[in-house]
Amino acid sequence: MQSLPVEMAEEARQETMRIIKSSSRSRNNITRAEREALRTLKNETDLTILPAHKGNATVILNTADYKQKITSILEDPSYRRLTRDPTDSTERKTALLLKKSTLTEDICKQLRPSGSRPPRLYGLPKIHKEGVPLRPVVSNIGAPTYQLSKYLAGLLSQLTGNSAHHVKNSFQFIQILESLRV
Repeated sequence: MQSLPVEMAEEARQETMRIIKSSSRSRNNITRAEREALRTLKNETDLTILPAHKGNATVILNTADYKQKITSILEDPSYRRLTRDPTDSTERKTALLLKKSTLTEDICKQLRPSGSRPPRLYGLPKIHKEGVPLRPVVSNIGAPTYQLSKYLAGLLSQLTGNSAHHVKNSFQFIQILESLRV
């Protein structure tokens, strides 16, 4: 396109955009009755619809059962109730650490938290286990350290695999163990 005259290049861009927009319209792969059934389920407040922990499945749970299972997870001694929400404090501490860091002002501005919310806990049903327990998941999206965590994960991912002591997965670990003589 760079070698085309300006008018021809612009015409090609517009035609490309028209094709992309027309092909991106979603075509329904379910019937009207199925769509109505899904809408009815979605509006039902007594039901909670979640993806399963493993497998490509969707699970419909009674909301009261879901809440009871989450509550039983939180009753474990490894969790404790906080007396106050630490979100604002964590936001201030993160901003202070960024200010003291050697990162550029532009990067610090991107990483500085504002308007954060606490991490959210939810559970994914383990349909392959008896009683369908929940696997607890904590979503950190929007939390005070979310942007900083993403930034650090990007830096650290460049180092992954560059060590003689790096193990790619459990299969490679087993191969290493099998090759050792004790």
